[in-house]
Amino acid sequence: QTWAPGERANIVKRGDNLQPEGEFQKRPDQTWAPGERVSVIRRDDNLQLEGEFQGRTESAWMAGERAAVIKRDDNLHPEGEFQKRPDQKWAPGERANIVKRDDNLHPEGEFHKRPDQTWAPGERANIVKRGDNLQPEGEFQKRPDQKWAPG
Repeated sequence: QTWAPGERANIVKRGDNLQPEGEFQKRPDQTWAPGERVSVIRRDDNLQLEGEFQGRTESAWMAGERAAVIKRDDNLHPEGEFQKRPDQKWAPGERANIVKRDDNLHPEGEFHKRPDQTWAPGERANIVKRGDNLQPEGEFQKRPDQKWAPG
């Protein structure tokens, strides 16, 4: 038995009594046109220019002239010799000697150390495999061997 599509019932289209009458009206084709704008109304005013209008004079950039530097004299004069800090080489600072105080705490008895141990793997329980009562019956069907072919 091979696969086959299922059987379908025939399509039944029932008739109706609806019929279009007259002509269908479509929306008229319209082209783009700019919107209508109101014309600009400019009102007159009583402001009038009197005399000549003076604008900003055009001038080219020029470097400014610097005034001469004036150094004033003063009556401050150094007296005697200046003392400098003497040149020194770095040396470590002097430290106080370490003082260790005695105390009256003394260990009594022997110290117990942790014994030196080497690593060993832990003990594992034996694997227990339980039996079952499941047995294969009949023949197994394998997928048929297919050779590769380009798609």
